[in-house]
Amino acid sequence: MKTLIASALIALLGTTAYGNASEQQLRARLTGLYAEHGIRSIPIHRGGGMHQPENTIESFEYTWARQMVPECDVRTTKDDVIVVIHDDTVARTAPGAPDDIRRKRISDLTLAELKTVDVGAFRGRPGQRIPTLNEVFAVMARDPRKFLYLDYKDIDLDRLAAMVREHGVDRQVIFTTNRHDLIKAWRQRVPESQTMIWMGGTQSEIAAQLDRLRAADYAGIYIVHLHLRPTEKAGRYNMSRDFMLSTQRELDALGIVLQIQPWNIEDPAIYEQLFAMGIRNVGTDFPDMLLAILPRFGRR
Repeated sequence: MKTLIASALIALLGTTAYGNASEQQLRARLTGLYAEHGIRSIPIHRGGGMHQPENTIESFEYTWARQMVPECDVRTTKDDVIVVIHDDTVARTAPGAPDDIRRKRISDLTLAELKTVDVGAFRGRPGQRIPTLNEVFAVMARDPRKFLYLDYKDIDLDRLAAMVREHGVDRQVIFTTNRHDLIKAWRQRVPESQTMIWMGGTQSEIAAQLDRLRAADYAGIYIVHLHLRPTEKAGRYNMSRDFMLSTQRELDALGIVLQIQPWNIEDPAIYEQLFAMGIRNVGTDFPDMLLAILPRFGRR
């Protein structure tokens, strides 16, 4: 059945045509999976946010239990295993690791060496380990409500696509990158997968990136994720209210979701201001804080 569905979608999309009415229909179908499974369209940075260990299955479960979507990062070990970790060393997330492990790059360590490392203790939850991507996908495959933003790094796309298909999590993985060419390449390999393109910088830099995407009809893109950061001027941020709202209106017309991520900001007032002005979708490093304010704005 999955093969038939995938074939039908490929026929619908074609191999090169994006950004047309057919793709809008597919965007609506895939983003509708959130409502179908009762999931909040809220990405949680590095798996569980700032108060949980990063990129562990336990942190992903913490986020899934809140009907949110964890984000993960991937790298490859010396023995060619794809593991889930953000940094290129364990120095920050496992400061207590032996020097001969802590100082080496992930690509210079074997999976067996990495599995000895405790990456939970630095956030007060000892005993958590670095998972392989296969281990994470195996957990997801048992529950269609478990979605995952997969922040792409230097992994072979064909290999990654094969892993996604092998576990049957095509519609649960949201391929995440800041490169449009990679999104188009991914959609050709996994047409049932959602995609997110993220961008940061100044408002003019973000506007220039959006101009380039617009010229390419936002091909293959399902979610646009913008980083909101404070500037040197007190109370000012890198994007204006009008810019965010006009971007949301443009993307709404295409069936694309806009997400605003207050970057490492725990102040609930920022999220309240975003919701009050009309921004519908946000990301966060602080899921419990966000959950506490959602009901005030009619959100579940």
